[in-house]
Amino acid sequence: MDDAWMDTTLFTDYANIRTPLVRENGTFPISPDLLFVPWENFAKRAVPRYDAETLRIDVIMYKITEASHADGMIRAVKRGVPVRLIVEPSWYRDKSNVWQAYQVDRLYAAGVQIRQRAHLGFTHQKTVLLYGQAMSIFGSSNWTSESNKSQHEHNHFTTKSWILSWPKANFDRKWKNSTGNVETTAFVPKPPDVPVYSAPANVSGGQPITGLYLVWKPGAWAWKADVYFGTTPDPPFLAANVSVSANTTKKYALPTLTAGRTYYWKIVSKTMANKTATGPVWSFGT
Repeated sequence: MDDAWMDTTLFTDYANIRTPLVRENGTFPISPDLLFVPWENFAKRAVPRYDAETLRIDVIMYKITEASHADGMIRAVKRGVPVRLIVEPSWYRDKSNVWQAYQVDRLYAAGVQIRQRAHLGFTHQKTVLLYGQAMSIFGSSNWTSESNKSQHEHNHFTTKSWILSWPKANFDRKWKNSTGNVETTAFVPKPPDVPVYSAPANVSGGQPITGLYLVWKPGAWAWKADVYFGTTPDPPFLAANVSVSANTTKKYALPTLTAGRTYYWKIVSKTMANKTATGPVWSFGT
């Protein structure tokens, strides 16, 4: 606290400041159980703990927008460690932050068991329980780049049994899947938006046989696309899992075509959970 209070670069005066700034409290060794961002990196300490887990991992996490924590959970599932996750649903279809859906869908596709808040308000909790290590990690850091390294955060890595027992009971109560549970509900991944085509224009003619692109907007939630293209009104499959980015325009290069032919195409958008949305069939002539 005093280190931040004395920092006149990251913090400026708000009100009622006595000048000059002085340190009010003495300095003491920081417990090795504690971690303070930005002086330390949260992910660099937390992720190795995930990788060391052999029994079970339970997580409640408000915001999940960067890969290192999610990757650690996916590695755990791949080595046979069950992972349960409770998430805050308000971020899942928030277009101001498309990375929440990206990471949650990745976790779902990898086999992480996921439930989400069903009650009013927010699930703003940030807790990781590592049962093989009898460790709880809790504090203020989300699974975000900012919470890893730049925001002022505080986190506790502890193996005190009496501290582990309370969040375990809290998690089990929230997770409980029974009639009348108003705290959480099963997470169901949603499909992406239908792709919006740009070019070649539908039923247009005189298109060049070389250097032609299929151009479309994948929308906010698509990260992959299957491309269908050919000379029949039900175009055949051409390419799988073409990489696209949310809220951008994608250009897919076509091979050399034949003059005087009609070509048909469609795009199937896919999320990281492999949920799909199929666009219409368009055509053009060369």
